[in-house]
Amino acid sequence: MELYEIRKKEKLYALVFNHCIKSNGVRFLTPTHYSLQLGLIEHPKGKQVRKHLHNPELKHEITSIQEFIYIEYGKVKVKIYEENWTLVDEVVLSKGDFILHVYGGHGFEVLENCRMIEIKQGPFPGDLLAKLFDPRDNA
Repeated sequence: MELYEIRKKEKLYALVFNHCIKSNGVRFLTPTHYSLQLGLIEHPKGKQVRKHLHNPELKHEITSIQEFIYIEYGKVKVKIYEENWTLVDEVVLSKGDFILHVYGGHGFEVLENCRMIEIKQGPFPGDLLAKLFDPRDNA
């Protein structure tokens, strides 16, 4: 399994990528309209990438927050939820696996000591403003 889509009906909640996924050069794994672009790049030794800037005049409007999680080591169960906190699916991620949360909510159960790397759009106003929690969950 290189890519696993977590869907309910036509709604895409998350993209899950196995550590075995290959790119053979530059391969973007997300559609161009996503506010968080996820690319996988493999180059041979000696490859030169042309120097460049990212256009500071180009402005983007972010209408939803997407979040990327990479499992550096360990094992984590990721639970994906609808906006009403109904469980959509769950998946276990291990060393080298990664997930892009596209829509809905999520939670984690740490199955083995782990290190996760998280990337999301900023600026981040803090949990109080940025996150909504399931009122039935007292954890």
